[in-house]
Amino acid sequence: MTPQQRFPAAFILFLTITVFVRLLNAGEVYLVIGSDTAIWDGMSVSRFHCTYNPDLYLNPDRNAYRVMEPEFRSGMVDSYGQPMKLTWWMMAGNIFRYATNTNIPVPNIMTLYLMKKYHGDNIRLNGDELTLHYHTFVWTDYDQNGIYFWNQAKSFLESLDDFNVTLAQFLIEEHVFPVSFRSGWHYMDNDWQHYLDERVLPFSMHNDYPAKRTEDPEPIDNIYDWSQAPSAFVPYHPSGANYQIPGDGPGWQVRSAHFWKARVNDYMDSVFIAAQNGGDQVVCFWGHLPESDFLDNLQIMNERAHQCEQKYPGVKFRYCTAIEAMQRWLKNTDAAAPNLQFTDEQDGDELYFHVESDKEIFQQQPFVAVKTIYEEYQVLDCRLVSENHWRTIRPVSRAMVAKAAVTACDSLGNQAMEFIDYLPDDCFIDNGDEGYQELAGNWGTSSVFSWGNDSRVAQLQPEDTALVSWNYRVPRSAAYNVFVQFPDISNRATRFRYRVRLNEQNQDTVAANDEWQPNRWYYLATVQVEQDDRLSVVLSASGQTQPYKLLPADVVRITPLVREKDIDIPSQMIELGAVSVLDTVVYQLEMRNIGVGDLTISAFQTEKYPITTDVAFPLVIPAMSSRVISLKFLFEELGTVQDTLVVRSDDPKDPVIKMAIRGEVEQYFEIIDNEDSTKYEEFGEWHYSVANVYGPTSRYAWLNRTPLASARFFTRLKKSGTYEIFEIVPTTVNSTDDALYQIKVNGAVVATYHVDQNEGSGDWVSLGQVYLPAETEVEVRISDTGQSTKGSVIRTDAIRFSLIEEGTGIAEGGNTGTIRDFRLEQNFPNPFNAATQIRYYLPQTSPVMLEIFTVAGQQAVREDLGTQPAGWHRFRFKAPANMASGIYYYRLVTGHKRARFKKMIYVK
Repeated sequence: MTPQQRFPAAFILFLTITVFVRLLNAGEVYLVIGSDTAIWDGMSVSRFHCTYNPDLYLNPDRNAYRVMEPEFRSGMVDSYGQPMKLTWWMMAGNIFRYATNTNIPVPNIMTLYLMKKYHGDNIRLNGDELTLHYHTFVWTDYDQNGIYFWNQAKSFLESLDDFNVTLAQFLIEEHVFPVSFRSGWHYMDNDWQHYLDERVLPFSMHNDYPAKRTEDPEPIDNIYDWSQAPSAFVPYHPSGANYQIPGDGPGWQVRSAHFWKARVNDYMDSVFIAAQNGGDQVVCFWGHLPESDFLDNLQIMNERAHQCEQKYPGVKFRYCTAIEAMQRWLKNTDAAAPNLQFTDEQDGDELYFHVESDKEIFQQQPFVAVKTIYEEYQVLDCRLVSENHWRTIRPVSRAMVAKAAVTACDSLGNQAMEFIDYLPDDCFIDNGDEGYQELAGNWGTSSVFSWGNDSRVAQLQPEDTALVSWNYRVPRSAAYNVFVQFPDISNRATRFRYRVRLNEQNQDTVAANDEWQPNRWYYLATVQVEQDDRLSVVLSASGQTQPYKLLPADVVRITPLVREKDIDIPSQMIELGAVSVLDTVVYQLEMRNIGVGDLTISAFQTEKYPITTDVAFPLVIPAMSSRVISLKFLFEELGTVQDTLVVRSDDPKDPVIKMAIRGEVEQYFEIIDNEDSTKYEEFGEWHYSVANVYGPTSRYAWLNRTPLASARFFTRLKKSGTYEIFEIVPTTVNSTDDALYQIKVNGAVVATYHVDQNEGSGDWVSLGQVYLPAETEVEVRISDTGQSTKGSVIRTDAIRFSLIEEGTGIAEGGNTGTIRDFRLEQNFPNPFNAATQIRYYLPQTSPVMLEIFTVAGQQAVREDLGTQPAGWHRFRFKAPANMASGIYYYRLVTGHKRARFKKMIYVK
C-alpha cells in the first residue's frame, strides 16, 4: 500500500501546502515590449547623404498610427487588466545626421521628432516610453578598396563624438534623454559600457545571449558577442572588465530577444518557469515598427503571455515600460527625481555652468550640453566642487550660446532635466498651424507637401490674386532670419513674391522666379525685432500672367540663430566615382554662406594631386547665397585616388575645412548623359521620366508616333582605337523590344544593333565593339523602328564609350587586326551590383573556365564557359545569392594559357 493510499488526507494536505507555498513564493514577470524604431525608406549604407521618407509616421494606414490607437492596445492586457505599454527606442545618429531632408527641423533626430509630433498625445495616453536606439555607423573604408560605406564601427570610440551630439540633440531639441537604452545590432564593447555607466544611463536592454557574430565583410553590420552573458532573464551589473559577465558596474543589463525568437523558441516558457521557482523576471521583447508583421507580433506576444499564465499558476505578468520594469524589479520605493539647480556664471564673454542636486545621482557627473547659434551641439565636462555640486571645466562663448541643458537621474532611474534659454526656439509655421491665414483666393488641400503632412494650393484665376500669410508674435527681442519653402506640385506658378512685414509695415520683398526649386529653404530677410512685435510673411501671386497655374503654400521658418558668416558645404565629401585616365574630370562643388555678412574664400588646396578652378581668389560669397565652383582634376595613372581638399576662408568658426576626395581612375572612357545638352539631341516628342539609373533624369518617348522618335549622343573622342559601347536605361518592363542603335562616324553608319531595352535594364548593356577614330564626330543614334512587338515607350539615359585597344593594330576601315596574345580586360562596371561584364580575347579556339577567388584565396565561383573560337568574347557574370560584398580576384583558365588575376569589387 502506497503512502497516498494509507494517508490520503495527509498527502492531499501536503500537496496543497506545497502548491500554496510555491504560489506564495512565485515571482512576477515584467514584460518590456518595444521597438527599435528607424526609417528604412530612403536609407542606404552606400550613400553618405540619404533622404528619408517619413510616411511611416504620417500615413494613417501605416503601423505608427495603428499601434498608437488606444482601442488596439485595449485588446492586449496583462494579469492586472493593464493594456500593453510600449517602449520606443528611437534611432538617431551618424547616417541620419547627414540626411538631406529639409522637412525636419533636425535631421539627425527625425524619428523622435516625428513620433512626438504626430503620436505624442497617444504615447502619453498609453503610458509609453520614448528613448534612444543608437547604431555605431561610421563612414569608412576599412578594407581600403576605395569604396566607403556606413560600416559598423570597429570600436565605440570611433562614434563617441557623434553619440554625444545625438544625446545633446535629444535633450535640447526634444527634452528626451535615455534612461533605458538598446544599442544597434546588440553591439557593445567595454568602452561603451564604461561610458554608459559613467555619463549616461542605468538600464540597458541589449543582452542577446548566446549570440556571437564576427564576420565583417563590408558593408559591416551585425557584429556582436554575448556568448559569455547570463542566460537568465534577470538583470545584472556588467563587469568593468567584461561587459558580458556580471560584475561591479553601476548600470544594469537585461536580456532581450526579437519577437520572432520568442515565437519559435521557449523563451516565454522559460521566463514563467523561472518566476514560478521564486524569482522576478525582466524580459525585453522587441521588433521594428516598419516590419509588416509588427502588429501581429504584439498580439502573438500577448497570447503567449496569457498561455503561460495559465500553464504556470501563480505567476502573474505585468506590461511595463523599460524604466518601470526595472523600478519594479528593484522594489523601488523612492519615486522622487533629483532636484537640479542649473545656473550660469559669466566671466566677460565666457560662460561656465553650475549644477547642484539634492540627492546622489547615477552618473559620475551630470550631462550638460549647449547649442550654439551655428546649430552645433557640445557636451561639457564637469568637475566636482563639493558634494552633489559640479562646475563645467571648459568655458563657452556667451555670444555663441543659444540654449543650455542639464539632465541626471538617480540609480533608480528617476530623471530630472533643466534648461536655460538664451534665445527662443526656432518657429516653424505650417499651413495647419494657428499662425497661418488665407486672405484671398480659392484654396484647397494638397497631399503633396514639403513640411508636415499636407499643403495648401490655390488655382490662380485670370483676374484674381491669391494671398496668404504666416504670423508670429515675437517672444524675445533679437535679430531673426526668415526662410520659406514650398512643395513640388505640378503646374506650379513660377512668379510669386514674399513680403516680410513687421507690425504691418513692409521690411523686405523677395520675388521668386523660374530658378526657385521645391523642397528647399529660401532666405527672405533678417529683421531686428522687439518682444511682442508682430512679424509676418505674406505670399501673393497674380493669375493675370499665369492663369490657372497653382500656387502652393506650406511652411515658414523664423529663427534667432543669426550669425555673421557661416561656410556650409553640403556635400561633405568629393566623390569622383569612375575617372578616365589623362582626361580632365570636373566636379561641381556647391558652397554656401548661411551668414548675414559676406564670406571670403581665400584658397583651395589639395595635398597630393593638382587642381584648377574656374574662379579667382579671394572669392566673395554674399550673405545667404551660394556659389557652384568647378573643380578640375587630371590623373595620369590608373588606380584608386585618395586626396584631401583644403578650403580656407574668413569664417570665424571654421576657417579651415578639409574634405576627402576619392575616385577610381580607369582606362580611357567617355560617358554622355541625356542631361548634357552639348552632346545630346532629340527628335520627336520626348518626356522626362521619374525613373533614372545614371544622372538625375532619364527620357522616354511613346512608340509609333508620327514622326517616330529618335535621339542621338555625339562626341569627339580623344583617342583612336577599339571601343566597347554600352547603353543604359532605367529598370523597365514596358520598353521597346526593337530599339535601333546606330554607330556613326562623320555621319556614316559603321555598326547597327537591334536592342530589347528590357533585357539587362538598370545596368550597362554592351552594344558591341567598334573601331572609332579620335577627334572625329562619333554618334550613337537611338530610334524607334516602329516594329516593336511589346512595350509602349523607347528610353534613353546614357551612353559609354570604353577604350579596349588603342589604335595600334587596328585598320582605319574598322576591321580588327591580328592580336597575337591572350587578353583579359578589367570587368565593367567595377565596382558592380548584381552583374558585371568580363571581356577577353582568345588567339585561338580553346576551352575556357572562369574562376573567382576571395582575398583569402578561397574559390568562390568556378564556371565552365565551354570551348570558344578565337576572337573577342564577353561574359556577363551574375553574382550568386550567397556571394558577400567585398574584393575578389578573377581569372580565365584556357586550354593554352592561364590569364593573370584581375581585381573586382562586388557591392550588394
